[in-house]
Amino acid sequence: MTILVVEDDAVQRRLLRFFLEQQGYRVIGVSNVSEALTCIQHGLPDALLLDAMLPDGSGLDVCRQIRQLPEGQTLPILLLTAYDIEPVIVEAFEAGATDFIAKPVNLKLLERRLYHLLRAARHEAALREREQQYRTLVNTLPDVVIRGRRDGPVTYFKPSETCPAEMFDLEITPDTRLAAVLPAEGVTRIEHALNNLTAETQLTVEYRAQCQGVWREFEARLIADGPDTFVALIRDVTDRKTTERLREDFTAMVAHDIRSPLTAMQMALELLEAQDAYANQNLQEIVSVARQGLNKVLQLAGDLLELFRANQTGMTLLKGVVFPTVLLKRCVGEISLQAQGKNIELTLDAPEDLPPFVGDGPKLERVVSNLLSNALKFTPEGGRITVSGAADGEWVVISVADTGPGIAPELQATMFEPYRQGGKHRSLGVGLGLAIVKRIVTAHRGRISVESVEGQGTTFTVRLPLHLS
Repeated sequence: MTILVVEDDAVQRRLLRFFLEQQGYRVIGVSNVSEALTCIQHGLPDALLLDAMLPDGSGLDVCRQIRQLPEGQTLPILLLTAYDIEPVIVEAFEAGATDFIAKPVNLKLLERRLYHLLRAARHEAALREREQQYRTLVNTLPDVVIRGRRDGPVTYFKPSETCPAEMFDLEITPDTRLAAVLPAEGVTRIEHALNNLTAETQLTVEYRAQCQGVWREFEARLIADGPDTFVALIRDVTDRKTTERLREDFTAMVAHDIRSPLTAMQMALELLEAQDAYANQNLQEIVSVARQGLNKVLQLAGDLLELFRANQTGMTLLKGVVFPTVLLKRCVGEISLQAQGKNIELTLDAPEDLPPFVGDGPKLERVVSNLLSNALKFTPEGGRITVSGAADGEWVVISVADTGPGIAPELQATMFEPYRQGGKHRSLGVGLGLAIVKRIVTAHRGRISVESVEGQGTTFTVRLPLHLS
């Protein structure tokens, strides 16, 4: 590290130079203001030892000129002065000195002062670099970024391209509030959400606002930044929402319109099978295959419609008393023959006295049947499927475990979303079954989770409350 020593006394300058070089520093020694400024023009040192009184001016003038340089804001400047009285020291600090040491210089004290000043300068430089990196990162985001206090003041605001032009020149003051940077609906929703924001959670709120005469939709993600502050990342999601609605509307239209001709085809096949004279075995097999394919398409159309309705109006439950052990036995019985055909060991482990609860029996049966169907589909011959039921306090816990190929960790987080699949080993279908399962469980105020290890198997666990409010 390079130290510039500005001292007009030649003996003291040589002494300081010798001492600092012994400490491992590279030292440049000059005797006046002019030489110091010339030296600085070729590049700043890592620290400056500066005599307060020089033959051609004051060392404080050197301080002031250095502090005017952008790169000189954090340079450690240690003032050497024979006058350590209050007015002199105050003037030195106002001029930009970092610290001072009285003459005659105590070399041990100089060593410690210089060490701590350089360490503090390195830390400050690292903080400034990180701050600049964060600012660069934030400025590249397409979001509105707000940092503020929960009690109202906004301390940082970065507009996005959807903001009015005047927002780019907005000056943030201690009196700036959310209402100055966001529309009324956004302020109301964010302030309400902040009441529930904790360090362990992130909250998302949505709102609409007019931008340049056009209604836009926004999504605000709120993150706690300490006990009293928060950060809000606000993104314009109008195009995404419009695309999602168009896709859902189109899907619902296709699913609805396709059911009528499919139902007619199903009835025609049933009539054909019912003919007494119908005895051609090969034709029977062809009709059976056709019916299976037709049933799959009808099921897909039904899934699409159900998913669309759940997204539009929420899942409707026809509540009744559900006996979980009976439900599990029925679902296991429905696939037992298929399991035998694949030489799969199918086991039910559930006590007879599992407590009943209020719920939509047919929909919950669909949940278990869907999980069993997936397990059967992906468990190899000779594998094992275990269905379990148990009571856990105020919950009924149902699990379906298989010894299939498993699901990659990166896919588990999104597999309950529509049109998602479990990777190369789980590529059959269009990815609606688990999305519907998740919505049914959620409608019952329950939870569903998955644990899977590639090459070992997968376990889906459903937790349903005994008391559905």
